[in-house]
Amino acid sequence: MAFDISNYVTVAERVAMFYEKYPEGSIQFEFMGVMDGDPLKMWGVARAYRTSDDPLPGIGTASELIVGKSPYTNGSELQNLETACWGRACASLNIGTSKGLSTKEEIMGSRERQAPGPAKPREVQVVQEPPSDPMEADPWLSVPAMDESVDQDESLVPVCLHGQMNRRSGISKKTGKPYAGYFCDNEPQCDPKFDRS
Repeated sequence: MAFDISNYVTVAERVAMFYEKYPEGSIQFEFMGVMDGDPLKMWGVARAYRTSDDPLPGIGTASELIVGKSPYTNGSELQNLETACWGRACASLNIGTSKGLSTKEEIMGSRERQAPGPAKPREVQVVQEPPSDPMEADPWLSVPAMDESVDQDESLVPVCLHGQMNRRSGISKKTGKPYAGYFCDNEPQCDPKFDRS
């Protein structure tokens, strides 16, 4: 399934729609600190008040990496968090959601956080020349490139818009060639992350 970023609205568009619909409204952000259980992320909350005495404002939460991974997010992490919370608060009031709850910024941030899958393990043949002295004879060796008994580091598992991706491998019915990588099992399906060859 092709991925089309133009199907998503921006936070700026949602905020403009909010103030057009509620000119007396106010969107307020609150920084909540570092996330429990994930010291690499921070989180915040925004409340979209339709009036000054709105008893049930729209509420949106979001999290962001404390240190951005790209030149576009590094140094602007708190601003990105605030913007994401604003977009979610507006969405909770059904503003700018005709194309979905996620904004363009959320989709691009999610794709930025996706790490490529680990390199495919390869078998390495280590061949020793036959010894000149028969007393030093050793069997020839075949050593795998990676110890498969080692647990995979979960921080290397890529994530998509829907969370952690699932690892699969097999033989392609179309090409007859082997494949391995991480796949999204949700709709709309995110792009797979194939192992580097």
